[in-house]
Amino acid sequence: MLKKLFRESFIYGISRYISKFIGVFLLPLYTSVLAPQDYGILDLLGTITLVSSFLIISGTDSALGYYYFRKEYISERPVMISSALWLRIIFSLTACVIILILAPNLSFLLFGKDVSLFVIITALTLIFSNIYSFLMDLLRFELRPWLYSVYSTGGVLINILLTIYFVLILKQGVYGALIASAIAYGVLFLFTCIYVFRKYGLGFSAKWIKDITKYGFPLIGTGIAVWVLGSTDRYFLAHYQGLDINGIYAVGKKMAEAIGMVAGALQLAWGPFAMDIQYESNAKKTYAKVFILFSLINIIVVFGISMFAIDILKILTQPEYYSAMAVVPFLCLSTVLSSAYFIVAIGINITKKLQHTIWITIAAAALNIILNFFLTPVYGAIGASFSIMTANFLIFILTLIISQKHYRINFRFGSILIIFFPSALVVTLTYILEFKLVPRIIISTLFLSAIGIYLYNIFKHSSDFKKLVGMLKNIFRMDVSKSSEP
Repeated sequence: MLKKLFRESFIYGISRYISKFIGVFLLPLYTSVLAPQDYGILDLLGTITLVSSFLIISGTDSALGYYYFRKEYISERPVMISSALWLRIIFSLTACVIILILAPNLSFLLFGKDVSLFVIITALTLIFSNIYSFLMDLLRFELRPWLYSVYSTGGVLINILLTIYFVLILKQGVYGALIASAIAYGVLFLFTCIYVFRKYGLGFSAKWIKDITKYGFPLIGTGIAVWVLGSTDRYFLAHYQGLDINGIYAVGKKMAEAIGMVAGALQLAWGPFAMDIQYESNAKKTYAKVFILFSLINIIVVFGISMFAIDILKILTQPEYYSAMAVVPFLCLSTVLSSAYFIVAIGINITKKLQHTIWITIAAAALNIILNFFLTPVYGAIGASFSIMTANFLIFILTLIISQKHYRINFRFGSILIIFFPSALVVTLTYILEFKLVPRIIISTLFLSAIGIYLYNIFKHSSDFKKLVGMLKNIFRMDVSKSSEP
């Protein structure tokens, strides 16, 4: 089972790696054309998309995922899926109309000036992007990772090429970036409708609309709380520190997205995989193994990015963005915690205790607001990044407690913490003492070697490790035999 999960995670990861690589590759070009204030504007416009998407989706993606894998509903999948898409279209149009009406007010609220055109373009893009996200969810449910990667990578390439044309060639700045995104998602919107309606028909079932919304609506509160959780830092920064600081902070978040390439690939494969194996006798052991592997890999990745954040920034950005290095460790950990939540929440999903996600997320959002209120005016971007990291940690802990109560899994936290705390200590000392590049390379090499030795001693007797070693030996023997052939 793990082999299937890792294979699909790798395939999903291909599209994420390509998109993130292209995004990072273009970062030096963007930062040379867009001032930090422009970056800040784009970032805040993203918050409009985020909150609207939560309201549009309204938990219907989770609902469709739940019913899709229920054995008793297999024969009803076509009308279930087409009804879910119609529901997404209706919600998207409604959200777009509301944003268009409120565009002037939102413009002054977010930016203190009239940039209604930016808000209007964002509203139109919202329709296309949310319909496209429906296709991405459906392909995961269909367990078609390769097709997912083709559509996802194609969409990214279209968006990037259009952005290069409008932003870098035509020098259209924020307007060009928004127009490029609108056109790209418009194309993807057409692909989505063609794929879904040709395969599953145009059916519309009141029963399935009711069932999907009934399952998903309790998650609306969670969605709004998630938006508050993920956007509060930007609003506080823009208010207390200005759009330029918000733009620098956005670059730090872009670096933290590198963690998303690891965490996100597994996360995409995890939902369908976890629900699909829930009836297997060793499902709980599989869940535990995935969690420990996920945690160990991400700790190492966070360590590496944090140790060399300033060097990456010097390569990819301009000097006015270098201060983003201070927020990178906090934002990286925040990304890992928000992804780890999906794994430990499996008990809540299987036992249908989704009502707990509402108060958990609301509590974390409230904590984020409180921390930002006290920390952001004084510590700026560092205070905002620490606030979001702490809030995501609260979500993780509360979700773990509730999930374990209803569906206990023996997660092995000991070996994870033994690696995490020394890693955090080394990174902290490196930042405080401001080590140069060569000492950081030496320290990182020695520390990662020590981690490798520790993990080898811990897992060398496990059956999974022995299988991996045996597989590598077989590959090596095949290579030797081939090379010895005349």
